[in-house]
Amino acid sequence: MYVIFFLVAAILAYEILVPLVVLVWASFSSAPPGSPDFFSLSTATLDNYGRALGDGRMLRPLWNTGVFATGLTVLGIALGGYLAWLVERTNIPLRGWITALCVFRLIIPGILTTVSWIFLASPSIGMINHWAATLFGIDGPIVDVYNMWGMIWVEALDVFPMAYLLMAASLRSMDPSLEEASLAAGRGTFATARSITLPLIRPALLATAILTFIRGIETFENPALIGLPAGIRTVVIEVWLNTTAFPTDFSVAGVYAVLVLVFCAALVWLYNIMTRDASMFAVISGKGFRPRRVDLGRLRWPALASAMVILTMGVILPLAVIVWASFSPGFGGIQPIGIEGLSELTLANYQYVLDSDLTRRAFFNSTLLGVGSATIVVILISITAWITVKTKLQGRQYLDHLAFAPIAIPSAMLGVAFLWFYLSVPIPVYNTLWILLLLYIAKYTAVTMRILSASMTQIGDELVDAAYVTGASWWRSFRTVTIPLLRPGLLAAWIFVVIHAFRELSASVFVYSTGNEPIGVAIFQIWDDGNYGELSALGTLALLALILLSLGGWLASRKFGVREG
Repeated sequence: MYVIFFLVAAILAYEILVPLVVLVWASFSSAPPGSPDFFSLSTATLDNYGRALGDGRMLRPLWNTGVFATGLTVLGIALGGYLAWLVERTNIPLRGWITALCVFRLIIPGILTTVSWIFLASPSIGMINHWAATLFGIDGPIVDVYNMWGMIWVEALDVFPMAYLLMAASLRSMDPSLEEASLAAGRGTFATARSITLPLIRPALLATAILTFIRGIETFENPALIGLPAGIRTVVIEVWLNTTAFPTDFSVAGVYAVLVLVFCAALVWLYNIMTRDASMFAVISGKGFRPRRVDLGRLRWPALASAMVILTMGVILPLAVIVWASFSPGFGGIQPIGIEGLSELTLANYQYVLDSDLTRRAFFNSTLLGVGSATIVVILISITAWITVKTKLQGRQYLDHLAFAPIAIPSAMLGVAFLWFYLSVPIPVYNTLWILLLLYIAKYTAVTMRILSASMTQIGDELVDAAYVTGASWWRSFRTVTIPLLRPGLLAAWIFVVIHAFRELSASVFVYSTGNEPIGVAIFQIWDDGNYGELSALGTLALLALILLSLGGWLASRKFGVREG
């Protein structure tokens, strides 16, 4: 058994720890990654930190990143938490539809959201400004996405569904007797929410805030497409420019990356400290209960309208804009969405995209990367989860920590770590699709570990013990008993990785090479070329593929999931 333990530990350490060690070393080395002297101790120096911190050039990107991530966290949690409260704790109509739209929003790639809002709120080509000029005769733009507020708004619309799902799960699990006791004692609704509800959902609120803040630090597409033209550089953009643009400065990029890694790790550590005593936040009682719903009365219709405004801004409108632009002959010279533009719609963008070598490569690469990384991650983490949950091996908790560590590593920093690692070691994966596959495996271990660990705890030990009693080996027991019982969790994890591999850009943009572009990178390249119609067509096709994958996963879960007798 220890052979399997050490083998899994070695794989996880190679995938996660070793690239990070190389990244940290790069921040101290005066030689660039890939050079013969890179690993020489004689190149170790603190001058890189002195150059990065001494001249003050880090202050502006750090400030921009902090403002962006903080604003995104506040707005994203406000939008997602508001929807979660409406759905789980009030009698608002169409609660199921609100949840469905939030779940659907998760599969829309972030770069498409960013592009759609540029199409809507750009001062030069924005539809909103065109409508204002046409309908009301307003000269000059009334909205401009190219500023910090625009960045925060667009990214918040991309993350609020995640905040909704995390907050909804916590609100759904709360014992209503706690709030009822407070109300019976004469405390009002808002006082009860402040003193009872909010403290009880603190773990979910903290987790949502930390994950959203890290998302603000790691995201690439929003700062690249909106921030750069506005002159707003975040840490990720500085790392990207210092790594890929001439003249490169790998040492300073390494300093940026290490400081961000330390900060994100501190956030996760702080969360663990603040939620250490889980019994303080127990919200599910031993008896059957239903969450208490607030009767909004006549206000339920205005509440529904406010929810639909959020969902329209975050889901319906961006999707409509991308689909409309995909049928347009050229975005800059066409009429915005309207009846007058119907006669100009064309399939030329789709014809161009389907005939494009870049498109065919991107779909092939993303399919191969998604299926390959999902399969490998699920196999690796299913064994890891079994070791951590079902055995008494010493040190198993460290295996769990190692598998979950990527949750605190921003995607861009993980991409840089893999780039520099494989530039510096004689393993021939740089400039191939293999480096992306290895990157995706490391990136998605954390969420997969949580999905499969939760599923593994639901499998009774007596079933595995019975297999051992009959003389079955560990492998036969794991293959014939554990895996079939774990199938719903395996399927959920597999679909999660495949879908997110299709969406990925923040890490891939650092390690891809020509001929190995995944879909996210292909969309970014087409945007850089200014081919807005072709970009929208490719984005629509990618979104259609994600919808079909999600639908296939849902149908498979209905067939293979656990059924009640």
